[in-house]
Amino acid sequence: MMAWDDEPLFGNDADDKAATRPPRPSGDPWPILVVDDDPQVHAMTAVLLRDFDFDDRPFEVVGALSAAEARVILAERPDLPVALLDVVMETEDAGLRLVRYIRDDLANRRMRIILRTGQPGQAPERDVIVGYDINDYKAKSELTAQRLFTTLVSALRAWRDIVTIERNRLGLERILNASASLFELRSMRAFVESLVDQLSRVVDPGGDPAILACRQTERGDGMPQTAVVAGIGRYARAVGLPVAEALAPTLAAAIETANKSHSNLYADGHCVLVFRTREHGKTVLVLERAEPYAADEHRLLELFCNRVAIGFDNVCLYEELITLNRSLEQRVDARTAELAANQKALILAKERAERALERELGAKENQSQFLGMVSHEFRTPLAIIDSAAQLLAMRAEQAGPDMLERLAVIRGSVQRLTGLIDSHLTDERLQSNALVVERSSVDLAALILTVVNPFQVAYPDRRFHVDLGGLPQRADMDAHLIGLVLANLITNAVKYSGSGSAITLRGDTDGVMAVIEVADQGRGIPDSEIPRLFERFFRGASAVGVPGTGIGLHTVQQIVHLHGGAVAVDSELGAGTRFRIILPVLA
Repeated sequence: MMAWDDEPLFGNDADDKAATRPPRPSGDPWPILVVDDDPQVHAMTAVLLRDFDFDDRPFEVVGALSAAEARVILAERPDLPVALLDVVMETEDAGLRLVRYIRDDLANRRMRIILRTGQPGQAPERDVIVGYDINDYKAKSELTAQRLFTTLVSALRAWRDIVTIERNRLGLERILNASASLFELRSMRAFVESLVDQLSRVVDPGGDPAILACRQTERGDGMPQTAVVAGIGRYARAVGLPVAEALAPTLAAAIETANKSHSNLYADGHCVLVFRTREHGKTVLVLERAEPYAADEHRLLELFCNRVAIGFDNVCLYEELITLNRSLEQRVDARTAELAANQKALILAKERAERALERELGAKENQSQFLGMVSHEFRTPLAIIDSAAQLLAMRAEQAGPDMLERLAVIRGSVQRLTGLIDSHLTDERLQSNALVVERSSVDLAALILTVVNPFQVAYPDRRFHVDLGGLPQRADMDAHLIGLVLANLITNAVKYSGSGSAITLRGDTDGVMAVIEVADQGRGIPDSEIPRLFERFFRGASAVGVPGTGIGLHTVQQIVHLHGGAVAVDSELGAGTRFRIILPVLA
């Protein structure tokens, strides 16, 4: 069986059900504007709302049988919180036109508008919600008593929140307008008097409240006392008197209590505000009016006091600033003379720095020339040594196989020295932006084997695993520079892995990118050092006891970036390190 609260309001007629209802609340009723051309709708709505209340306030139906009649009511009562509107009345879109009138002509954004129609097809919900500023859409056939109550309570809460926000906004505007003029004053007495006057406009614009300000002063015998320093209304004649003489005992006691507790006191008909400036004591304000101060007004008053507390300090500091200004002028004169002497010293220091820079540039140029000379002078004898080692190796294969290992060590040392020269020259060209990538079609797998073979000969105690089947047949890149990248990575793998460990080189293709991996089973790199691994001259804790300059990985990253690629590293302490180079196949 359907419960009473779930029965449709506008369905088939049903028997009246009598029930015992609680007494109606005594608060001011919530006025609900009902606009519908059916008198039965008004009667039914009034009957059902008679049994509901919200916040101890009953509901009151303000009825209009047409949109035109509703316009007259809205002109007389613009503060109505909620409207239940029918769509089809004197015209098929009379309700929708009334929505436009409320929102656009009356500029009423606070009212919550609930469209209630018996012909949903005449005003489709989606079109109405999008095209009109309404807050809810209900079909009469689905609107039960409980749903009507729920809808109205939600709308009233929204309206109440909007009104509170707007009231707070207006209060904040009054605070800003009032406090702005206070900051222009330079006399303490004028400031307090203006404060009391402006505060009256904040708490009761257009009214006539009684407000006074109290501060601690000294009596004729030098003892402290709390006296009235400014006042309006019935306190205007109390200025200069002690609060014990000027005020009623209960109010004077409230001032002393607030002064000692440093907290605000709110009571029916008055409030006591205490605010302390940063450096110049406390001030107590007493505000009286017939209407009690609401909670949101408490926050506005406290905000106002916080702002004017700065004004108090500004007034007191103004005279101090004048005194300090005179002292500052004298200091400025002395400082100006000191700065003139420092300027001369800076000019001399600049000249010395320029000469040092010239010497540094000259030294850098000499270094570049030296490296070029070393490269030229060393390559020829190194090539001769390598050729002789190759010739001896060919003869030793027949005459003395035991010499092959020594000859391999000689050739490996020559190649390492040649690689070291190439690394330093490449780094120098990178730093001077003189390195140019000379691309050509390269057999990448053959290039890698060419780089790996000397290491296999020089380090027979390492197990080299090479898997290059996944690489593209050809790639556009600088063969010399990529060979230098691979040599640096293999050199690191050899230096940081022990005898008998494996060094793996793997090649693969990822779309238009060639991927080369160089992995070892060496010491590994701590996670904290990986972000700095490619910095120039950086050497980590694992490099202790291992020869090197700290420019190899920096050179690797720069060359890969010049090719439009990327380099990544994964490492685990004690398990090894894997470098991954990604290079575009086509330029």
